[in-house]
Amino acid sequence: MKQIIREQNERSKRLGRIFEMISHEPKSTKQIADALGLNVRTIQRDLNEILAFNGAVKKGRLWSVDKSEFDPNDENQIVLSVLDKMAKNVGSQFYAKAHGLLKGMSEGLNHPIFVSLNAERLEGSDMELLEGIESAILSKNKLCVSYYKKEFVLSPVRIALFDGFWYLLAFDGEKFKKFHFKSLKNMRILDEKYSIDDEILARIKRANSVWFDLVEPICVRIWVDKGIKKYFQRRPLANQTLMVENADGSAEIELEVSHKMEIKPLIYHYLPFIKVIEPRFLADEIKAEVAGYLSEI
Repeated sequence: MKQIIREQNERSKRLGRIFEMISHEPKSTKQIADALGLNVRTIQRDLNEILAFNGAVKKGRLWSVDKSEFDPNDENQIVLSVLDKMAKNVGSQFYAKAHGLLKGMSEGLNHPIFVSLNAERLEGSDMELLEGIESAILSKNKLCVSYYKKEFVLSPVRIALFDGFWYLLAFDGEKFKKFHFKSLKNMRILDEKYSIDDEILARIKRANSVWFDLVEPICVRIWVDKGIKKYFQRRPLANQTLMVENADGSAEIELEVSHKMEIKPLIYHYLPFIKVIEPRFLADEIKAEVAGYLSEI
């Protein structure tokens, strides 16, 4: 729990600094990243996932603030208000702790901002479990847990939220696994220590969904119709490495995935306005699945 609040605190401060920078002068993501000493992708996520919906606008390569929408002198309150409403969607106990922290940083969180985060709620015993696992991760102590009537001794790595569901990412011996967080029972922290390689942590940060794995990623190239291109411009995909606009208004996007199911749900979501160019095996697989579906209806 302390780690989650600490990360939320750090991000809220970073959002405030980014907002302040672009409210004074338009800047590119690289200029912001260089000024803050951070990774460009981190800045892109902050801008596209939060600030773009709360006054930040992009013109060409530069980000600025649309000051016609709100009081530009109150940007920090706006950022904190967004984070406050995100925390409220996670559960009342989580919110009670996060709100206390955020309120301590800002007197009023009264901006007319609505944030919908459709996530499993963490209450009661969930919060106790979260705090225990977080403690084990920080101290690098192994855990003993029950999971669907089986007992596991795990080396916990991270607690993650994917598509509204909470997971524990951990090693069961040498095998990397994901456990549905709310299905874990009877946790005990053991005396046995463990270590995690930094490269593993780096790969986890590049995850697109719970389907990711700790293997070498493959490059996927997709084509998107001009009608949906704007959604990929507003919110670039995780691990997106390239976006090329075509003369007809469509675009081609390259990204890295470690499992085909990291990208397949997105393809099906946007059909027929999207298609896989490469790799060929993935394009053929989707074509066969769609043909099979159509033959049954």
